[in-house]
Amino acid sequence: MSQLGAILKEARTSAGLSLAGLAKRTGYSRSHLGNIENGVRQATPDVIRKYEEALGDSLKRRSLLLGSLGILAAGSEDDTATAIAHEITNGRSGLLTELQTSHATDKAIAAIVSQDAASLAALKKWSHRGEAVLRVNSAGILAKTRSSLAGTEAVTVLRTDGDVRELYATAVLSRVLALPWEDAARSTTGGTLSDVQVARMAEELANPYDAGARWCAALALYRSRDSNPEAVSGALLSALRVETAAENLRAIGSALAGIDPLKI
Repeated sequence: MSQLGAILKEARTSAGLSLAGLAKRTGYSRSHLGNIENGVRQATPDVIRKYEEALGDSLKRRSLLLGSLGILAAGSEDDTATAIAHEITNGRSGLLTELQTSHATDKAIAAIVSQDAASLAALKKWSHRGEAVLRVNSAGILAKTRSSLAGTEAVTVLRTDGDVRELYATAVLSRVLALPWEDAARSTTGGTLSDVQVARMAEELANPYDAGARWCAALALYRSRDSNPEAVSGALLSALRVETAAENLRAIGSALAGIDPLKI
């Protein structure tokens, strides 16, 4: 049974409602709801919303106990992404303030909210306001919507917000180069990459799912241009041909010209 399914089932039974009774209130079949509660199916934001409407105050904020740090850290990527996406579509940022979400979770959230204009507007607003964790999580989701406009917005935040840039770049370097978090954090302030690391960052520069990671890769490659100029130039030129986010095009172009992407 999934974490989210168990929470929904507990909230329903605590309210004294059977699956059949909940089915009548939500419009979903008894078997469908049972499969969600047992973890056979994934709960969508609409299903969670129906639970809230059906159970009222007994479920308010309770169905989303996934907002607690412990469950966010321990729950599955799907459960976490679904819960956070539900909060975003309802204009609530609470779950994005708990801890920095993973690359996989951000991708899953982006897939759910990418076609919802209100959600994208909220993420854009949060990427500029509040604590650094909220800003970096919001920018991270925008960066993974595969929208050139949203990607440009996310990269603008990375370029102008030092705290967000440090957190985001640390996550990218840790994931791509398989570095411990502390080592990745130290690497965000400069230093050159080994030839193997240059090759890995060159691959990340072509990552179609994360505009922010591509920008971080361009910056890291720029800083290593003297140690492996041929590989760095080749990667940047290849990326220039396919990049769609305006801010990333600016960063790649400046790196090719020998100008720090942070200075443009």
